Amino acid sequence: MNNISVIIPTHNRPHLLLQALQSIEEQVEKPDEVIVVMDGENEETEKFLSSYKTNHFAFQYMKVPNSKGACFARNLGADKASGTILMFLDDDDTWEKKKIQSQKKLFELHDDVGLVYSGKLVVYNTNRKKVIRKIPATVKGNLYPKIFEDNYIGTTSSVAVKKEIFLKAGGFDVNLPAMQDYDLWIRCCELTRVSHDNEFNVRYTISKNATNQISGKSENHHRALSYLFHKYSDVLGHKDESLQKKFKSSRFLHLSKAVHRTSYAYSLKYSLKSFYYYPNIKAMALLLPPSVLALLTVFQPGYRK
Repeated sequence: MNNISVIIPTHNRPHLLLQALQSIEEQVEKPDEVIVVMDGENEETEKFLSSYKTNHFAFQYMKVPNSKGACFARNLGADKASGTILMFLDDDDTWEKKKIQSQKKLFELHDDVGLVYSGKLVVYNTNRKKVIRKIPATVKGNLYPKIFEDNYIGTTSSVAVKKEIFLKAGGFDVNLPAMQDYDLWIRCCELTRVSHDNEFNVRYTISKNATNQISGKSENHHRALSYLFHKYSDVLGHKDESLQKKFKSSRFLHLSKAVHRTSYAYSLKYSLKSFYYYPNIKAMALLLPPSVLALLTVFQPGYRK
């Protein structure tokens, strides 16, 4: 019998946290417990959490007095969770009503699956009802080392993972300045088979103002790329030159897309590097100015291969 623990890291956004919790309350199948981890002290958030009541699941919240980031908060919540299955939800995202039910069923049907993810409905923070793009879940099975080609799994809000796999993989790497989710999925894929629910069960929120998001900070992503390449040098260093090139190409493409709207000059540099390591039409398209590129479907906000 699988018990479900949901972990929500939050940082001074009680109005968004309420929406996330409401989406859990509205699930067709409820979790066994929800753990909210406050990343840093905030009187308004603590007041909200101390007064929050529900009959749908066991609820608790924890505090990290001095902010240490969402990944530290997720690891802390996972360590305290009693469930055999961990699900993560960012405080600015929400779930569709069958997210828990559809993913829990896959674990029950396939004992060898240790991680399940879902497709995403991409929305702006200014209007979460309007879906601007759908990102389907496409690949499953044994994804190692294929996962080095791209972050096929995506946002933490879409994932359910067996706690034993999460712990064996080592949890989120708090030393990474970006791409923390991708790094964990790489390690999980080495340990277990992956499946997806073939649905769009997550409303993934992006900022209308891209400069407010970590994905728009090219320096952090560039540092993360170097860190990951060093971390997985045993796989990417000598064994498979083609895989190494695809990894570098996909990460530079990711960087190029992340800064394209806010820093076209940086985007050009990264798209050229992406094309250099592994020639691809998307890197070529990113050579176009944002005003022109916005007309192309594959580069609408939220798009991911």
